[in-house]
Amino acid sequence: MIKILKDFLYRKGYKINKISKNSLLNDNPFLGVQSKIGSSPIIFDVGANQGQTILKIKSLFPDSNLHSFEPSKICFKELSQKFENNEKLILNNLAVGAERGVLEFNEYSWSALNSFLKRAYSKSGIIDTYFVDIIAVDDYCRENNIPYINLLKTDTEGFELNVLKGASKMMSKNKVQFVFVEVFFYENYIGQSSFGDIYNLLLEKGFNLIRFYDFEYTNDGYASRTDALFTNEKFEK
Repeated sequence: MIKILKDFLYRKGYKINKISKNSLLNDNPFLGVQSKIGSSPIIFDVGANQGQTILKIKSLFPDSNLHSFEPSKICFKELSQKFENNEKLILNNLAVGAERGVLEFNEYSWSALNSFLKRAYSKSGIIDTYFVDIIAVDDYCRENNIPYINLLKTDTEGFELNVLKGASKMMSKNKVQFVFVEVFFYENYIGQSSFGDIYNLLLEKGFNLIRFYDFEYTNDGYASRTDALFTNEKFEK
């Protein structure tokens, strides 16, 4: 009966997959790590945009210590209004990169595309360009006495490798438990981080790939982008 149903749905364009009993493989990455990171986790949301991830994290981890980073002056204004006086949430109008500095930032008409990089193709245009301050995760943790990070999420539109390089010291000391990172396979941004470089860096730092999530594809059927979850089993507080 199950086979007949699966065949019928497949012909209609749907596919049934068995749900894994391993919680880490949950289709929701935040639910996946929930049982592993304990109470009052320390979470970094790099590339907060309009607060989509903040809402998800605070709904599942209300007692989390959440450090949010958003360089866009437009998005940061929205974040400040939306999450005013929110306990255990620190909003930083900063970008995160490999080292402290200043870099030119591109503000697009669709804020989800905002990046230090220029789009390889896009229907959305750049509406403003300005310089923003950058800090490295290692420096931020040292200056704010943050001993470890349970979850480091980075969605920075092609700048992910730089974000991870800036957390090298924390990762080398096994002080980062999970990394949730956007990865590109097809050129979305000129000079974007490659999946191979991201994977090799995390592998070198002792991380294992857990899974990919929903893929986006080009019109020609090529893999364009997805998100990936990694963990360091040697993590220690």
